[in-house]
Amino acid sequence: MCSFGQINCNCSIGSYLEKIELLNTRDSLEVFELSAELKKTKLEVCKFKALEIEFNYFITQLNEEKAFAVLNELEDYLGRINCESDLKFNIYINKAKYFKLHNNYEKLSEFAFKALKEAEYLKDSNKEIEAIKQIVYLFTRMDEDDKNWQYIKRAEKLIFKQSNPIRSVKNFRWLAFEYETKYTRTKRKPLLDSLFIFANHSKKGAKKYNIFDELALSYRALEAYSYHKGNAKNALKYIDSAIFYAKKIKGKKNLSGLYISKAWDHLDWGEKELAVKWMDTSFAYDTKDDIAGFMMHHLDATDLYEQAGRLDKALSSYQIHSRIKDSIFNTERTQVINELETKYKTELKDAKIKRLNVLLVITLLIIVSILLAGSVIQLKRTRKKNKILKRAIEEQERLEKELSDVRGEIAQDFHDDLGNKLARISLLSSLISGEVSIKSPNIKSKIKQINEDANGLYKGTRDFIFSLKSNSDYLEEVVTYLSDFGGDIFNKTEIKFTVEKHISTNVKLPYYWSKQIVFIFKEALTNAMKHSNCHTVKLSFGYQGYQLSIRCEDDGIGILESDLQSLNGLSHMKTRGIKIGCELLINSNIGEGTAVILKGNLKEDII
Repeated sequence: MCSFGQINCNCSIGSYLEKIELLNTRDSLEVFELSAELKKTKLEVCKFKALEIEFNYFITQLNEEKAFAVLNELEDYLGRINCESDLKFNIYINKAKYFKLHNNYEKLSEFAFKALKEAEYLKDSNKEIEAIKQIVYLFTRMDEDDKNWQYIKRAEKLIFKQSNPIRSVKNFRWLAFEYETKYTRTKRKPLLDSLFIFANHSKKGAKKYNIFDELALSYRALEAYSYHKGNAKNALKYIDSAIFYAKKIKGKKNLSGLYISKAWDHLDWGEKELAVKWMDTSFAYDTKDDIAGFMMHHLDATDLYEQAGRLDKALSSYQIHSRIKDSIFNTERTQVINELETKYKTELKDAKIKRLNVLLVITLLIIVSILLAGSVIQLKRTRKKNKILKRAIEEQERLEKELSDVRGEIAQDFHDDLGNKLARISLLSSLISGEVSIKSPNIKSKIKQINEDANGLYKGTRDFIFSLKSNSDYLEEVVTYLSDFGGDIFNKTEIKFTVEKHISTNVKLPYYWSKQIVFIFKEALTNAMKHSNCHTVKLSFGYQGYQLSIRCEDDGIGILESDLQSLNGLSHMKTRGIKIGCELLINSNIGEGTAVILKGNLKEDII
C-alpha cells in the first residue's frame, strides 16, 4: 500500500527484494555494497531501505552508538519522503530492536506494541510476525510464559499462511526454538514433534538458499530435539554440524550458545569433565556485548556446573548472573511493561467494541427495513428481498465472529488478572508460613488453609475460563481438555489412563454443554482415582448420527446399588446431565468396576 500521491513506497526494483531477504547482516562488505547500490537508485524509499540495512548491521555488531545515529537519520529521512504512513512500522520496529540491544525493556515494550498495532492496521502478516517476535523476546526475559504462548501461537498461524520461502526459513526456525522453550517448561511431548518438523523445514530451505546462520540454528534446534528425546549421540552429531556451519558465517558472530549445547550433550552422555570443558569454551567464544544474553549464559552455566560437581564454578556463575540481572531489570520495570501491554489490549478491545456497536445498528436497520418492506413490496420483488436478507445474514455471521473474539479476550483478561493474583496469594502464604514460628501451630494452620483455598480457587477458575472461551463450544476442545486433566491427575499414580476417540467431525456443542460435561467427567475421573482402587481408567468419546456418547470406565471395586442413590457427588453429576437435556447413566457392580455414561442428541440445526 502506498501513500496518496506516491508512485512506489516499496523498494521493489530489479532483484533488490531478494537481495535484501538473503543479506547476511553480519558481513560488512556485503551490507555496505548493497547499501551503496540502493542509494544509487532514483527511488527515495530505496535510500531509506539502504539506511535500514546499515542500522541492522550495527545491531548485529551490538554497536549502540552507531545504531542510534542511523536510527535518527532514518527518522529525519522519513520526513522528507511521502511514505510516512507506509514506513511508520519500520521506525517502530527499528526502535524496538535498538532498545532491545540497549536492554531498555520499558522502551522495547512501548515500540514493540506500537509496531504490532501498526502492522494490524496495515493488515500485513509479515510485519505482525516481526513485531510479535520482539514481544515474545520481551516476555521471555520477564519469565511471563503464559502471556508469551498466546503470541507465539498467533505468529504460528500467520507463518503457516506465508508464501515467501526465504522468510519461512527464519520463521520456522524461530518457531522451533519457541516450542523447545515451551517443552522445557511443560514437558508435553507433542511439542517436541512440532519442534522436529519446524527445524527440518527450516534446514531444507536454508540449504537451498545457502543461509549459513539459519542452517546452523536449524541444526541447533535438531540437537535440542535429540537431547530432549534422550539421544545424546545424535545430539552431539547435530551440534557439531551446527558449529561447522556457524563458522562459515562471515562477519561478527557469537558461537557461545552452540558450545553451551555441546556441553549439555556431554553431560547427558555422562562425560562430566568434557561438559565442564565445553562450558568453559563457551565463555571463551562469548563476545559479552549482549549483556542480557551474557546473563542467561551464566544462569545456564550455573546449572551445568552444579550437575557436573563443580560447585565452585556454579557459585561464581550464579553470582555474576544475579549482579547483571539486578542491574538491568527490576520490579518497577516489570510493572511499566505490564501496563503498556494492558494499554495495547484495552485500545484493541475498545476498537472492536465500537465496530461491534456499528454492526449491531446496521444489522437492526437492515432487519427493520426487511420487515417494513415485506408489508408493501409485491411478490415480484421477492428475489430482491432475498438478496437483502442474505446480506443481513452475512452481517450477522460477521457480528457473531466479533462477539466470539471479544469472548475469548475477556476469558484471557480474566485469567491474567484473577489467575495471577491467586498465584501471588498462594506464593505469599507459603513464604509467610515458612517465616512463622513452629510454636504458632494455629497461625500456621490458618496460613495453610489460605494457601489451599487459593490453590483450589485457582484450579476452579480454569474450568470457568475454559467454558467462557468461544472455542470451548467444540467437541474436540472438550476432548482435549478432559484428556489433559486425566493425564495430569493419573500421571503420578500407578493407574493406567487411556483415551479413545471415535469422532469424524469437530461438532459444535450447544451453548452451556461444555461446562457441564467438563464438571461431570472431572468428578468421574477424580472419583475413580480416589475411591475405586482400580488399575485402569478409560475415557472414550463417540459421535455418530447426531448422537453423542462419553464414557468413563474403571476396573475398580465398584459401588453398592444403595450408595448410587445416596452419594451427593453422583447426584450432582446426574443433575448436570439433566440441565443440558442429556441422559446420565452410572453402571456399577461390586468387584466389576464403574462406568459413567453420558448420552445426548445433537439436532442438525444446532451443529
